[in-house]
Amino acid sequence: MSCGLWRALYFAKALMKNQTLQYYMHDGPAAFRFELAGHLNLEGALRLSQDWHTASSVIGDRRLIVDITFLTSVDDPARVFIARWYREGARLVASSSDSRALAESILGEPLPEAAGDTLDAAASERTWVPFHTSLLASAVNLLLLFAAVLFPVEMKAATLKSQTVAAWDDYLQTVNANLEERVRPGGSFLWTLEDPVRAGKVRNREIVVVPAPGPNPKKVPGGLIHHWIGAVFLSNLKLNDILEVTRDYDRYKDFYRPSVVESKVIARNGPDDKFSILLMNKSLFLKTALDADCHAIGARLDERRFYSVSRTARVQEIEDYGQPGEHMLPEGEGGGYIWALSTIARFEQTDDGVYVEFEAIALSREIPAALRFVADPIVRRVSRNSLLASLEQTEEAVRGNFAKAASARLPADAEQMRSSSVPPSLKASAFAGVR
Repeated sequence: MSCGLWRALYFAKALMKNQTLQYYMHDGPAAFRFELAGHLNLEGALRLSQDWHTASSVIGDRRLIVDITFLTSVDDPARVFIARWYREGARLVASSSDSRALAESILGEPLPEAAGDTLDAAASERTWVPFHTSLLASAVNLLLLFAAVLFPVEMKAATLKSQTVAAWDDYLQTVNANLEERVRPGGSFLWTLEDPVRAGKVRNREIVVVPAPGPNPKKVPGGLIHHWIGAVFLSNLKLNDILEVTRDYDRYKDFYRPSVVESKVIARNGPDDKFSILLMNKSLFLKTALDADCHAIGARLDERRFYSVSRTARVQEIEDYGQPGEHMLPEGEGGGYIWALSTIARFEQTDDGVYVEFEAIALSREIPAALRFVADPIVRRVSRNSLLASLEQTEEAVRGNFAKAASARLPADAEQMRSSSVPPSLKASAFAGVR
């Protein structure tokens, strides 16, 4: 049975059952597509608008396609939303005479003839992915969540095996050996500068995120290892500005919302930090939190270079988080969406800013063979955008801290400038570039 016929039968069954809104979201290479069925009211339109906003923040720029072929009716307030999406560049797909008439009554103009067939083919270039409610994309703890919600089937609980832990430890040894090469005298400290094209993009303020060399995710006995590298250049900042944020574990819950629910320092001993963190992982099918203890060790190579390595010492799933039946599972038991995490951070200061590099490495359960073909590209995309979001949030946190510090210093600095003989144009330049 073709994919298109299967979808049609599914929607027909849904409509026979009830007339409430049903919808799918499809992530394609150039477009993000809603397929709607049933009755669209204001509440449904608001939910779609929120889902599109959330998806855009995760997958980046995509053209929005709204397929109304299986809509039976649309309330007047919801018609306003459809018309607005269309005016803002969304494409409407109406593959039946009734849906085309509905679209044209909403728009008040003919729907282009090519809209149905051409866009339907374009959106089908990639495997479609069903969601019945909102798409929640948080940080690295969502690396494998998408594999759990690809189809309306329940994945069995997984148990972390000793051979999986051994493979994880072996992989981290290889990663640490690579890091040792980077930090030795004469080593290539920054990954960014190893490629001129990549270096140019980063210097132009583009965030670059790519998978580590080799298979990714890497299959190991009983699990998968996900390894991604990202970099950004933060202009007009100093190394200490970055460290004030990255070592402020008590405020991670503020810096990295909504995925970080709680965070706090456990102990400090020079560059040796221990902290706890609670990560939230939520969808229609699953409401799980991850409670973890982490150990981070940092080292300053010189006045301009610093690196750190962090690793989870414990990760436990909390099932039914926030519900009356909330309970913590033993280590190594549960969904297995994240069994272990490790992060390498490298910072290098220049005259006009700081290079920031993160390597995010995660151990998760295997993707069942029946879902692997569909899940792999989605896991890769979510992994990439999780790291990208972490870099973006780090910059926002650092610049927020820096702006507050500059504001606190402003009265004293202003008084000093008034009493000096420095020309006003040079005084103003002291705050240039701060945003």
